[in-house]
Amino acid sequence: MSEHYRGTEFIELVAQVTGSSPISHAKGWTIQCPAHSDGSPSLSVRENDAGTKLLVHCYAGCSTKEICSALGIRISQLFFSKSENFIPKTKYERERLEIDRTVGILFRARRKNNQPLEISERQDFEAAEERIRDYVASKNYKTNKN
Repeated sequence: MSEHYRGTEFIELVAQVTGSSPISHAKGWTIQCPAHSDGSPSLSVRENDAGTKLLVHCYAGCSTKEICSALGIRISQLFFSKSENFIPKTKYERERLEIDRTVGILFRARRKNNQPLEISERQDFEAAEERIRDYVASKNYKTNKN
C-alpha cells in the first residue's frame, strides 16, 4: 500500500477495485465511484493547484471517507507535502528540466576535470540553472540551499 496516493496511482487503484476505466480530462479524471454501484463515472479526481492534496468528489454524494474506506486507504493518504511534489506536470516541463539537469551535470564534470569552457557553454549552464531555480521557486519547493 502506498503511503500517499498521487493522481495516477489513485486512479489505478480505483480502476482495479471497480473494474472500470478512467476518463481523462485536462485537470484530472472521472471514474466509477468505488463506494456505490451505479456503474456510471460519478467520481471526479484531480490534484489541487498547489500540488499538496488529491481532490476527490463523488457526484452521487459519497463522502471522501466512504470512498477511501471502499478502497482500503486512509484519508490522510490523499495529502502529500510539497517536498514530495518535485514532479514536473507537463511533457514540456519534464523534457526541459531533464535537459537542464543534463547541462548541469556535463558542466560540473568538465569543470571538475579542468576542461576549458566556451563562453556560450557557461551561458547555457547559467540559463539552465536559472530555469531550474525559477521552476523550484514557482512551485514553492524546498531545496538543499534553503
